Amino acid sequence: MIKHDDSVHIQQIPLDKIIILNPRTRNKAKFQEIVESINSIGLKRPITVTTRKSDVGDISYLLICGQGRLEAYLQLKQKSIPAIIRNRSDNECYLMSLVENLARRHHTPLELLQGIGALADRGYSCNEISEKTGISKAYVRDIIHLLDRGEERLLAAVERGKIPIYIAVTIADSCDEELQIALSEAYEKNLLNGKDLNYVRNFIVQRKMYGKHLKNVTERVRPLR
Repeated sequence: MIKHDDSVHIQQIPLDKIIILNPRTRNKAKFQEIVESINSIGLKRPITVTTRKSDVGDISYLLICGQGRLEAYLQLKQKSIPAIIRNRSDNECYLMSLVENLARRHHTPLELLQGIGALADRGYSCNEISEKTGISKAYVRDIIHLLDRGEERLLAAVERGKIPIYIAVTIADSCDEELQIALSEAYEKNLLNGKDLNYVRNFIVQRKMYGKHLKNVTERVRPLR
């Protein structure tokens, strides 16, 4: 087992020396809230980085968590930012960044699918992903099930919020007769309204015609290893 020195070291580091290992897009309104908060009351929590040294001795930093805070400082035209320095490998940094993104209260469905897929690719079990991120085991299990079956078209529909995850799994696993019974039961229990039910039925027809794969969805939903 690798032992780390987890004593906290906080120092000012130059913004132009920080590399974002696992960049993500963010909601503009939420980001502006971060900028305004930092501008009015300052930085509540330092970012977390690990150091890297080039062959010629130059020091740079890989960002572990705090992309929003970092970008807010850049927008405010600051030159440096308080940072906690950790001793971590590139792979550990990437995984910690993924977990931090998934554990946030606000993330997009695409971020959720990408993060779960990336952690699963690296050998994490459903239980481990759930424990690290706070996402339910059932949801993690269903997403990984669809990813492993190559259900790109279904994953895209889940990502867009068009089909609930449990219906997506039912479509992937059921024969026609079982599927119609499941959809009828969902409608009767008010789990699907009439509009949603029609969308799902039309989707099933499209899936039968064009298959479960959809061009470029794999790259959008599950990052390459």
